[in-house]
Amino acid sequence: MNTLELNNVEISTKAAKSIKDSTRELKSVDTLIDPVVQRLAVLNPLWRFVVDEISYLSGDNLKATGFVVMEAGEVLGTISKEYHGRNYVIQISNERISKDRTRRGGYRTADADKAILKAKKMFFKLKPNERIEKAVKDASSVMSQQSRRKSREKSEHENNVQTAAYKFIMGTGFPVFLEHIKTLAESEQIKINKARTENDRIGVEMLTIEKIRSQFDNGKTALVIKDGGKYLVKIGDKIDLFDDNTLPDDMRGKLGMLKLVEAEQFISDTGCRINDEVFVLIVEET
Repeated sequence: MNTLELNNVEISTKAAKSIKDSTRELKSVDTLIDPVVQRLAVLNPLWRFVVDEISYLSGDNLKATGFVVMEAGEVLGTISKEYHGRNYVIQISNERISKDRTRRGGYRTADADKAILKAKKMFFKLKPNERIEKAVKDASSVMSQQSRRKSREKSEHENNVQTAAYKFIMGTGFPVFLEHIKTLAESEQIKINKARTENDRIGVEMLTIEKIRSQFDNGKTALVIKDGGKYLVKIGDKIDLFDDNTLPDDMRGKLGMLKLVEAEQFISDTGCRINDEVFVLIVEET
């Protein structure tokens, strides 16, 4: 008897698509789980055994390796072939079985009779308390998911509005914004004007940093390392050793300026002080 030909055995939409895409035929059920599915299907004609997982046979055809078992639209559990340890086993699974096990998961065995007994014992429609527990879990899950989904959607639309508003205010609408500032309390005006000034200042600093970083990445700066009274200078792939007398005038001037600032500070058209011993200097292209 071919298990797939039983009246209460069918193929899921997902499996049907996989079969169609493979251009092969589903010929049989995997030999490991076939006696389990066939026996249970014959004993329980009201149960539906839906092929949900398939794999390739040694030839060109396919075999069913996983079933969802249902009754009156309710999922009772699953029967599948799983790799466990170093061997393939039969897995009988549902939420009820998973709860009873120390390690979450299904009941696994290589014995078809044991798998059948486990399914007979554990595959039945939800009891009222289980139905309530599942309903609470499902309701909580749906509400949480929808809340997150709507939050993401709202944020996306808010960002679109804020982007458009910012573009207007910082563009053609900026004079309107300046007039609006004049209507605010003096403390707010001072706060906003200070922020504008700092924003402009930091913008200039960022341009300086990016310019120096770009030139450094492209090997167009001088990396100067102090070593006692000597200066190890690397420009591109070239490395030279100087002292206070032989260091080029342009480098000496810029190095002197950088020595006056704190570590990690940048000076436009000059360079950056990395720490007390290391400096990056902008050099004129030759």
